[in-house]
Amino acid sequence: MKLTSILCLAPALALLSAGYSTSQAATAAPPPPELLQATNLSEVVRHLYRWYLDEADIERVANDPEVIFWVRRVPMKLDPGDRSIYAEIAMPELDLTVVLKKADYTVEETKVEVKSRSFRIKNVEHTPLPHRAPKAFQVVRLPMKEIKDYLFRTRTQPDYPDAQLFERMRQELRTELLREQKHFGLTNALTGEQIVHLAPLSPVGNDAWVFWENQKLLVRFSSDIDLSNPAVWEHEEMRIQVYDTFHQAVVSLAEADGSNRFLTRNQIGRALYNCIVLGQRVEVTPRPAN
Repeated sequence: MKLTSILCLAPALALLSAGYSTSQAATAAPPPPELLQATNLSEVVRHLYRWYLDEADIERVANDPEVIFWVRRVPMKLDPGDRSIYAEIAMPELDLTVVLKKADYTVEETKVEVKSRSFRIKNVEHTPLPHRAPKAFQVVRLPMKEIKDYLFRTRTQPDYPDAQLFERMRQELRTELLREQKHFGLTNALTGEQIVHLAPLSPVGNDAWVFWENQKLLVRFSSDIDLSNPAVWEHEEMRIQVYDTFHQAVVSLAEADGSNRFLTRNQIGRALYNCIVLGQRVEVTPRPAN
């Protein structure tokens, strides 16, 4: 199992936009049709609403008659046999850019087929956008009232994992509790029930956030494969990132000299809200150490 401490909200994929040239725009394939549909665009906005947007963002567009989306397929140089598709959705009124991926490749080492059923968000970035959509983008306009009504209706909708996925996560958490006991030097800390809070899942995200209450740690499970796919767990194609909410919290990432091992207090606050307020409380008994 690969354990890292990278910042999930870091703009690592922003290079997709930076490296996009005019010559590529002329030959780029049309946007994926599913990302032009109102249902999918609404789900993207709902994900942003829970994890990224704040009061200032909402007030900025609240009186606009429409929500405007720029959608394009992102041309990428992929390895042989990799049929993954990348796309970008820009929201010019909010200066937001969302990069999505529909995975379709095979892991050579394990021969596991990584194939996502739908596009999943890989990165979100606040970045200045031009007044007009570049040629490669297709413009989609949706009524603001419909989007606002949808966000309000679903603001507390609990999309929890099904029984099978829930049990897989419970088992993996037991293992992770012991791993983190050693990693963080937690001595005699895992006696009795450990309380964790599981944030609701997103239909356009492919990660799961968990808050380990006893140790004040945030744990993020993520993978290119749909989390419900048994191959994620059976072949260890899962990535786990752990954040100490006490020692890895900063007001601004500028304090950390570019390090991606930290979360801002705002990011931690959002994660805790999703985990504790909207999430599901679970008791996990750690397995005895061998």
